Amino acid sequence: MGREHGGMGDAVPPVDLAGLAAAGDHPGALWRLNGEDLQANLVWLGRGDRIEPHRNDEVDVLVVVVSGRGELTVDGQVHPLAPLVLAHLPKGTVRAVAAVDGPLAYLSVHRRRRPGLRLGRQAEPPGRNAATP
Repeated sequence: MGREHGGMGDAVPPVDLAGLAAAGDHPGALWRLNGEDLQANLVWLGRGDRIEPHRNDEVDVLVVVVSGRGELTVDGQVHPLAPLVLAHLPKGTVRAVAAVDGPLAYLSVHRRRRPGLRLGRQAEPPGRNAATP
């Protein structure tokens, strides 16, 4: 199970992201920060795991790869991921992440989302919108 830090005014001691990533053994968040204004997640994916294409209309997201290699697809363009690669994902873009050659761990950082907001929406197929059945 992942670790979580947060709450208003809580200082977070230094976190060994590389150590947490190396110990990862299941897809999902290994560590979370839920600050008053800022949220962060250390996400771990095993070889072949992926986060399906989705669009986030609420917040820009900054992604920093901690370990492993993978692919980031943003609005249909594929970008290689490797340790210490940083990517900015503007709100409104369709994005997907895949672990390619083995486990992939990355830190996702964004401003705090509004309460009740869904984490992501499945992207509509080309040529369709929410009004089209």
